[in-house]
Amino acid sequence: SESPTEETFFVLGGNLQLMTDTPNCNMLDAMSLIGTTDFLMQQSIVPVVAWHNGETAIRCIGTASIISCTGYLLTAAHVLMDPIENGYGAIRQGNRVDHDPNLNFGVLIPFWTPGYGMSLRKAFRFFPFEKTWHWGRWKQSPLLHEKDTWEYLTDVAICKISEMPNGKAHQPLNMSLYPFTPGEDAYSLGYAEMADIPLDSATGGIADKNFRLKLHVSVGNVRTTFPQNHVEREVPTPGPCFDFDARIPGKMSGAPIFGARGAVIRGVVSRSFSNEKHAFGSMLGPIMDLELEEPGIIGPSLSSLLKSGNEGMTRLVGSEL
Repeated sequence: SESPTEETFFVLGGNLQLMTDTPNCNMLDAMSLIGTTDFLMQQSIVPVVAWHNGETAIRCIGTASIISCTGYLLTAAHVLMDPIENGYGAIRQGNRVDHDPNLNFGVLIPFWTPGYGMSLRKAFRFFPFEKTWHWGRWKQSPLLHEKDTWEYLTDVAICKISEMPNGKAHQPLNMSLYPFTPGEDAYSLGYAEMADIPLDSATGGIADKNFRLKLHVSVGNVRTTFPQNHVEREVPTPGPCFDFDARIPGKMSGAPIFGARGAVIRGVVSRSFSNEKHAFGSMLGPIMDLELEEPGIIGPSLSSLLKSGNEGMTRLVGSEL
C-alpha cells in the first residue's frame, strides 16, 4: 500500500504482477495482463462516470465491479439512478428511465497504448452501459408539488457493457451466495472521493496527462445482518443488508464488499455516514434469482447466466476460506 491514513483504510499500490505465465506474443495484449496490483484490480473494479458531449469534465458517480468475461457488472441501484435523481441527462417514461442520447454513462477501464518511440503509456477506455437492471417501483407522492420517487426493492443493480476489443475478455471477480456473519471481516475496494475529471476541449480527451485512478481499500467487521429487511424494514437501506464498521467515503457507492478474506463478493456498498466508520452493504445472494427483464421479455437471472457458462462468470464457490 501507499500513503496509508490508517491501518483499515489506504490507497492500493503493490508490486508488479503477472496474471498468466503464458502471455501471447502481442505486446499490448501481454501488457494488459501485467502491471502493479492496483492496475490489475482496476481491470475488474471500475469507476462509474457520466458526462454530456461538450462538457468540460467527467462526473465521477460511484464504483462497479465486473462479474463476467462478456461485461456484466455489479453496482448500487442508486448509482444508476443518479442522472434522474440529480436532474441531468435522464427522464422518466412510465416505469422506464430514458437517458439523453448526448449523455455518456458507463465506466472507465485503464489500458496500455503506444507512446513515444518504444514506450507505452496508460490510457483509459470508456465503456457505455448498454443495458441496466434495478428492482423496485415508482411511488407517487401525496403532495402535488413533489415528484414521484423510486422505491428500491434492493440497492444492488446489474449493468451490461460491451465485450473487450480484439477478442479479449474482461477480468471478472468471484461471487458468493454465502451471507456475512456478525464479527466477520469485510473488505471493500472503490474510488473514494474521486474528483471529477477535466476534459480537453480541443481533443475531448482527459486534460491531465498524468491522471491516474486511485483505488482505496477499506476494512471493517460486520456488526449486524438484516436478511429480512425487505419485509421488516429494520434499517433505511433497502432490501436484505448488513452493516459494518469501515470507513466508506463518497464515490465508493456500488463498490464490491468481499468476504472470505477478500476472496469473494458478498455484497455492494449501499450507504455510509460522513466521518464515521459505519456503512451498510446490500446482500448479493438474494438478487441472484431476480430476472433481468427487458420490455416485453422475461429475461434470465444471474443464477441462470452463471449456470449456462456462456458469459464467462466465475462459478459460485461451494466452500470458502
